Amino acid sequence: MDPNFTKLSAWLILAAGLSLIGWTVFSSYDFFMGKKDFPQVFKPAEQGEVKKVQQNQEIAVLPKDSTEAQIFLQNQAEKIAMENISNIFPEETIFQFINMASWTAFATFLIFAGGQISGLGIKLLTSKA
Repeated sequence: MDPNFTKLSAWLILAAGLSLIGWTVFSSYDFFMGKKDFPQVFKPAEQGEVKKVQQNQEIAVLPKDSTEAQIFLQNQAEKIAMENISNIFPEETIFQFINMASWTAFATFLIFAGGQISGLGIKLLTSKA
């Protein structure tokens, strides 16, 4: 193979890997500094859907059977716990955190991939052809 072609392709591969790393770092900087919103991989349910579910719930009467009453009370306790948790951690905050975590995982992958691509370019440059 032509040595000039090998050297040129090695430099292009190295530049592509470094560009991928650079783009990822600068995008992450913009996201974490609040200049851009994180990519919305996960979105909360529409408010209309949640209200419809809440309106359709009926007031239940405590069953007379002790097993059914226990299950009913357990379900009511879970419902109350979920309402309290949603008051402490608003739904938007949870989804923002999940979207931040998904971007961080993806950025880690991109930086690793950019490093591997750059490594190929360096190997081509240092090889004796």
